[in-house]
Amino acid sequence: MTRVLRLVSHVPDGPPTTIAPRALAMDHGILAALGAGAAAERLRDPRALAVTTGQQPGLFGGPLYVVHKALAALAVARRLEEGWGRPVVPVFWLAGDDHDWIEASHAAWWTGRETVREWQLPARPADAPQRPMSREPVPATITAARDALAADLPAGPDREHALAWVDRHWRTGHSMATAFAGAMRELLEPLGIACIDPTEPTFKRAQAPLIAAALEHSDVIDATLAAAPDPGTGIAAGDGATLVFLEAIAGRDRLVREGPDSFVTRRSAERFTMAALRDMLDGEPERFSANVLLRPVIEAALLPTVAYVAGPGERRYLVHQAALVYPHLDIVPQAVVPRWGATVVDPTTESLLERLGVGAEEVIRGEQGFERLLLLRDMPDEVGDALATLREAIEGAQATLSHAGVAIDPVLERAVTARANRLRHVSADLENLMERHLKKRDDIAWAQYQRLRARLRPHGAPQERTIAVAAALGRWGTAWLEAGLASAMAWADTAVVPGGAGERG
Repeated sequence: MTRVLRLVSHVPDGPPTTIAPRALAMDHGILAALGAGAAAERLRDPRALAVTTGQQPGLFGGPLYVVHKALAALAVARRLEEGWGRPVVPVFWLAGDDHDWIEASHAAWWTGRETVREWQLPARPADAPQRPMSREPVPATITAARDALAADLPAGPDREHALAWVDRHWRTGHSMATAFAGAMRELLEPLGIACIDPTEPTFKRAQAPLIAAALEHSDVIDATLAAAPDPGTGIAAGDGATLVFLEAIAGRDRLVREGPDSFVTRRSAERFTMAALRDMLDGEPERFSANVLLRPVIEAALLPTVAYVAGPGERRYLVHQAALVYPHLDIVPQAVVPRWGATVVDPTTESLLERLGVGAEEVIRGEQGFERLLLLRDMPDEVGDALATLREAIEGAQATLSHAGVAIDPVLERAVTARANRLRHVSADLENLMERHLKKRDDIAWAQYQRLRARLRPHGAPQERTIAVAAALGRWGTAWLEAGLASAMAWADTAVVPGGAGERG
């Protein structure tokens, strides 16, 4: 079924990002691991440059912004390619090394009644190893999650295609990272986006020298990060922690430097010399992975990367913390582009907006004054008139009694004011009482507004950070991707400036 969608773009404030072409090349060690897709073939071109973004695995594709990031990278790459006259390939980094089970096992979607269902796969036992998602199996309980999603999606071919997509990837026998990677490749590669899995052996071997260098220089890197102003990212420094994880007894574990040639895993307290870690990097590179500050440095070293499309949290640590790491490893940093995001407005939502005579942007902002004005549309006129009369009576009575009371005893003015304030509280309580009961009705504008809020800002959060990719595919099909790319392209025209001469210059 063809669905006409529009997207309300969320674009960060600030000037456009100017990006210059550079003499960069693909690491030859990873060329064979790129696969056979058209985007991968373009990336093999010696003239090619890359715009990267990425995300850790998420249940049923993770929230909508995962795909929105990929579309933003595609739009930036097309803008740069047009400006420079050379291949610029969007790359989506499938961060299967991540071990955050809570994020990877959560999804949300709309029910048939337009409420939002939150789904969480069973938690790992508290004492279980924190395995990377590349080694975390899809649990048997995935069937219950899939069936709940199926029950909530509207009937039609989009539903069937979305469920088939889920069934192909989120099934027992796959890891959580394999499920996510396969699903993202199926969606993104036909659009011209290369998907790279850094947990593949070729990539692990290619990043080993950078991991070794990050360990060698970890004391200087940690001191540099500790001396920098706190950007509020929650990524601490100064305790000797390196930017490297090692898969050890307790799972993926942070390596902490204890001395000139001594490292210890933070949770399992296993100790290693630098020589022992080098031997492991040679023989078992798959046991090592980068943290969020080192990951973009590795991307810049292995791929001909000119820009990274980052969400607001990513941008904060990339600009204020990761940027300090590049010089220590002799890597030139890529530009950071604040990403495009959007809220999807479908025909049913458009109808509700028209009925209420409001704009999608107003609902998305959800300002308290705006919401109250909508509620008061349905308040009977006599209620407002009666409350206004009551307030006027209180003010008039206070003025009269205060004036008369002072003639009797000056202390009465304060007593009258105190009692008048109590009456004002009673008046306000009566108004709140009327509004609370008005909100319970389902036949008024307020109820329609709540439906809009559930669609545009589910659970009071941005739609793209709440609703799962599978739910979007099940409701809107590929129309969502088409509308998203068109909106992202319009954003990229003003968000990015291709600097430098390029090949056409």
